Amino acid sequence: MGLLKKDHKRVLVDPYRQLVVNTYVYRSRETYKDYFEQPHTRPLADYFFEKIYTLDGKVERDALAEKTYNRFRAMLTEKSRARIENLLLLNELTDKLDTELANYLRVHPKHLVGTPDKQHIDLKKLPQLYRECNLMADRVEQLRLVVHNLESFFELSKHPLAGVIMRPVSIAARTVGFTSLFKIFEEGYYATKPISKEVFFEFTQYVRGHETQFLEKVYKKRIHLT
Repeated sequence: MGLLKKDHKRVLVDPYRQLVVNTYVYRSRETYKDYFEQPHTRPLADYFFEKIYTLDGKVERDALAEKTYNRFRAMLTEKSRARIENLLLLNELTDKLDTELANYLRVHPKHLVGTPDKQHIDLKKLPQLYRECNLMADRVEQLRLVVHNLESFFELSKHPLAGVIMRPVSIAARTVGFTSLFKIFEEGYYATKPISKEVFFEFTQYVRGHETQFLEKVYKKRIHLT
């Protein structure tokens, strides 16, 4: 199934975690194809799967993000702190849920399908694995955080002063040695900018409804997403 190759400075990727990531990338691109394949939304989808939800350099990226936040936390507004803390919380919870699935796959690899270099969990088996591995409360909280972070950072990208403050923030990032983290943020900003409020609202509402229904079928309980 193939380890993701790393240089000697980076942490080796758990191949079973990679299989879980493969699964969600495949599922998302299939489920939300109508949104992700539009010319003005494709860059944002690619950005998320290639820069954010990837295990390549994740340990180093997470450590740098936490270090940056802790250094500048006192200088941020309450709203900015809440925005970043929700993102960090989503990252931590997703790590937990993905690790639980990866540990299950280690013992039960029969649930995998696909070619050797593109293996992923059989989507028909995913509900069963959720019930076996993940608490419903964790999955509901993850979905809540996903929707919240989508809305929050889209709002930030549309702030009338967002473009104006990019250059001084870039200079500050270079000064304190956080250029690589700023570049990730900058790429996200420019990938989000072309998307209209109407398209983004429609997309987030679809995600909310579709994923809530999916979890209700998985856990056979009604879910109210706040």
